[in-house]
Amino acid sequence: MSVPIDLRFSHVDPPAPEPKRSIYFDLVNLPDPVYLGLTVRIFNYDDVALYMRVDAYKSGWTFTTNNLGSLGSGANQYYNLDNFGNRAKPATELEETITVRLRAYTDSGYTNLKWTFERVIDIVFIKSDDGSWTTDFLNNFDDGTVQGWAVINEENNDAGYPTLTVVTDYVLSTPYSVRMRQYISKYQSPYNWCLRARLYKSFVTPDRPNIFAIIDLRHSSSYQLNARPWVKNFRAQRDDTLLVWIGRPYNTDADNTFPLNKWMRLVVPLPRNTTIDMRILVEAYANVYGSGSWARVDTWMDDFRIISKA
Repeated sequence: MSVPIDLRFSHVDPPAPEPKRSIYFDLVNLPDPVYLGLTVRIFNYDDVALYMRVDAYKSGWTFTTNNLGSLGSGANQYYNLDNFGNRAKPATELEETITVRLRAYTDSGYTNLKWTFERVIDIVFIKSDDGSWTTDFLNNFDDGTVQGWAVINEENNDAGYPTLTVVTDYVLSTPYSVRMRQYISKYQSPYNWCLRARLYKSFVTPDRPNIFAIIDLRHSSSYQLNARPWVKNFRAQRDDTLLVWIGRPYNTDADNTFPLNKWMRLVVPLPRNTTIDMRILVEAYANVYGSGSWARVDTWMDDFRIISKA
């Protein structure tokens, strides 16, 4: 009998095979220890509700144990596990494999174990300043311009938004970063809005076999009076191809489902010698109720790079 639970890191639904998953780090300017965040998707095909726990193991790593509560029979859910694991920062490039474990219990005290399911993830550390990599594109905005990046309103931003501005409030390399600002003040029934915008730029990738984009992002939200934005997810895409998803699909729950107010790094592989549209999409649930109310979501980016080597 197969195990009636499943753990996935993609949007691919069972019974289709789960794609192989690799997570990439660029060691340059990372803290020591290095931290790993992970969005997981959990399925319960059992006849009863189960209490789900996720952890992982690998020599040299420390992982948190995450009791995720009850998941009903036939249900599935996304969970973002911030600071899920950490390890000492490697000195050089390194590849290793971690095992992520889902355990299902029949009780809220997590004592009666019923099922266990495991998947592996390859962890790949690169070091872009070791002399073997070429920096093909660097957008650090330190010339005071947005360096070809643009924004577009995908859903429900007020007229004139999102905006894209060179700023000095949060930066990785002084003096500037760039900030996409979403904004909504629509005081009209039903008061609840999906707020989504895209940050994007076109590139032609180098003709080399090993190519990565390194994307450093920071997110925050703010509001006035009877309004509130809850930030649900962001994703990095190459054209319409999803590269990284963090958070949960859009819902109207009153919670943020990925980390705010800190820098996060994404490292994603790219195809060689290809024209691509790099996209960052940010989606929030905004509740705006009352004259003078508004909700805002900000996304900063700094030191965007495309690197390659033979």
